[in-house]
Order: sequence, then structure tokens, then C-alpha cells
Amino acid sequence: MIGLKKISTTVAISLLFSIALHAQFYKVYGYQPAEAGELELVIWNSYIPSSNLSYNYFGNEISKEGLLAHSIELEYGLSNKFGVALYFDFEDPKGGSFKFVRTKALMAHFAFFEKGSRPLDIAVYLEYIIHNKDYKDYEELEFRLILEKDIGAFRIDLNPIFEKKVSGSKVGEGLEFNYALGLYYLPDGDGILVNKNLTIRPGLEFYGKMGEISDFKPENEQRHYIFPTLNFFIGKRLQWHFGVGFGLTEASDKITFKSILSIILKN
Repeated sequence: MIGLKKISTTVAISLLFSIALHAQFYKVYGYQPAEAGELELVIWNSYIPSSNLSYNYFGNEISKEGLLAHSIELEYGLSNKFGVALYFDFEDPKGGSFKFVRTKALMAHFAFFEKGSRPLDIAVYLEYIIHNKDYKDYEELEFRLILEKDIGAFRIDLNPIFEKKVSGSKVGEGLEFNYALGLYYLPDGDGILVNKNLTIRPGLEFYGKMGEISDFKPENEQRHYIFPTLNFFIGKRLQWHFGVGFGLTEASDKITFKSILSIILKN
């Protein structure tokens, strides 16, 4: 009973934080998609408490400071190497109102080979993004290559990301390049084993938006971030990822909180 009470308390705290810490979304994708037959609910929340930037929100120029962003995702494993998902994204800026902004209509995550059978574990991720037409008048295709390597007690995940606007007013823009990079500490397999029901994985993540490959933006107009992160694996069905991001350039938000709560509904 004591163990169950501890788990219940931990879950409650995780849910509280995932709701309270509401930002634009930052995630480093790992090699492994959802397992075969596994259905996972993911609740993304982020919050930007400090920013000098503004953006167009349904025709109005609004400060990004105070922006809350939310996403609901359902991911399903078709096999141990192939998963699909559907996202719905919402934003709630300080100077605006809560609105639906986009659907990520197709997410395919495919892993090659067996884990550890090659010098690099390689997977690919494909996403088709359909914006609310009153928010942005174009659709986008995102492709990311996932490169993973375990070295001793550390795991490195590198995601080179390629984006292309495929319809609307910006269809003439070239292929954009972004990146996501994560370094994680997992001495006991998944992280630091606290007890049989709790494992913690510390990490350090980096993100960047460089601009079009044929014409990268000047350095002061690029967006680069560093995020210290913690992953909490609670029992067999719950995972909570939390991070605090710091902007490294003038074009970046100063501070961003992110929270990703993953709940396995079926396996």
C-alpha cells in the first residue's frame, strides 16, 4: 500500500506540473517508436515567461511573452519499428485568446535494423502539418533523420530536420534546416534508478532554426536554445519530461518551460 501511495503521489505531482507549466514545442526524438499494439496519449504544454519577440496571431501582432501552447497527441505502434500519430495544437497568448492553430495530420516514425546492431541506430520521422487557415495560410512537410548512439552511460540523439512549405503564400520558399540534439545520462539502463517504480534521466538538449539551406539567416537572426531536462519514468505506463530552455541569440525567446506527459493507454 505504501508503494501505491508513493506512486499515486508522484503521478499527481506530475499531472499538476504538466498542467501548470504550459511554450512552442521542443523535443529530441529517439530511435525507438511506440511498440507494436501500444497506444500512447501525450500531453504537451509549454510556457514562455520571458521574450522580446512578437508574432502574428490570427492577424494581430502579439508579444510571445506569456504565451502558453498546448498539444494533444495519440501515437500507435503498428510494429516494433513503425509508429503513427495524430496531433492537435492550441495556443493561448497573453494578448489573445485560446484557439486551435494546427493539426499534424500524419506522423510516421520508422526505425531501421535492430537496436545496437549498427554503429548508429537510425530512424526517420515524417510529419505533415495543416494549419488553421486563419492562423497561417500554408501547409508544411517535415522530415527528420534520427541518429542515436549509446556510449557508456550516455546516449546521444541527433535530429537533422528539413522543412518545406508545400502550399499557400510561402510555397516558393526553399528547404529549411533545423536541428535538435540531446545528450542523456542513463547509467542504469533508462536513467538513474531511484526505486523499482521511478527512474530519472537527466539530459541536456540543443535546438536551432537556421533558415533556408540555400541562404542561411545571419547568426543574430537564427534561433538557438539550450535546455537542461529531466525525464521521470514512473511505473510502466507514465513518463514525464520537463525542461527549461534558454535562448542563445537575439532572435530567440529568453526563457521557455516545456512539459511532455506520456501515458500508455494500451500495450
